[in-house]
Amino acid sequence: MVARAASAYGATARDIDVDACSTCNLFWFDSGEIIALTPDAVLALFRLVGAAGAPGQPLANGSAMACPRCRRSLTFTHDVTRTTRFTYWRCAQGHGQLITFSQFLAAKHMIRAPSAEELARLKSTIRQINCSQCGAPIDLQSSSACSHCGSAVMLIDPQGVVDALRELKDSPPSSAADGARTQAAMTDAQVDALFDLERMRKDQAQQNRQDLLAIGASAIGAVLATLFAGR
Repeated sequence: MVARAASAYGATARDIDVDACSTCNLFWFDSGEIIALTPDAVLALFRLVGAAGAPGQPLANGSAMACPRCRRSLTFTHDVTRTTRFTYWRCAQGHGQLITFSQFLAAKHMIRAPSAEELARLKSTIRQINCSQCGAPIDLQSSSACSHCGSAVMLIDPQGVVDALRELKDSPPSSAADGARTQAAMTDAQVDALFDLERMRKDQAQQNRQDLLAIGASAIGAVLATLFAGR
């Protein structure tokens, strides 16, 4: 893993190191760090998710994960924030938690299930994708969930990204109208990226390795880059 500086809340503003593995699509957060991230830090990690792409190989189901601090086995945990359910591996000694990129986005309310219309369009244009949770293949013609880990097909939720933007002091969007335009731009960018069938056909190396969250995060990350140009 590579340590990446991120801003966090506390008694005073502080910097923390978030460990990330872009090959396996995993974050390690020391105890309390994931809930202390500032909106700016959340968006920076969101852009990292978009740049990383799909995981290099599926995570072995039920594989033993070790805490990097005490080396004891981690416990697979189900959690909920507001109404969003997500999973991670936690250290029983309280040293921290290991979480996949996709579940981090779920914890920060940045993903959603596709609508029936979106799912039908996906099935008609993309036969196979990679599970954003474990990296295993999902045949959209026969399933809308991963047979390896059970995770449902999800998309990036532009509204969740806009909400994070709104929490940033002196950052766009500065008004409801700006927020609506920003969300529309993000939605359009994601849709264009997801359904650009000709681009996918030309990219033979990636034709069977499409990760919907990675594609959406990359497209929306490009919109964010224009919003934050010069900051």
